[in-house]
Amino acid sequence: MSELKVRIPNNIKTRLESTAIDCFGKQNNALDIAVSKAIEEWLARVHKVLISQKPPEDPVHAIWGMLSHVDKSGVELQHEAKKIRANKAMRYRNVPD
Repeated sequence: MSELKVRIPNNIKTRLESTAIDCFGKQNNALDIAVSKAIEEWLARVHKVLISQKPPEDPVHAIWGMLSHVDKSGVELQHEAKKIRANKAMRYRNVPD
């Protein structure tokens, strides 16, 4: 077993100690058990989130066919996006149309 030193606010420490004693009794290692269980639970939750947000191995395959309903070509969409960005930039700079 290893030892880990952390800093937590006093109010959390007080609540942790009292809750650990309520749950595990006045054992010498009640606080150790409570903190270990809390860290295990946190790691499990974070691990699930990280796995669910794992980026796809092939990003092209992940978006393949998403614009199949659009009747414009890729080049036409690029030109349209360029016009939209230019209009937004001009509005940002307060330049009249």
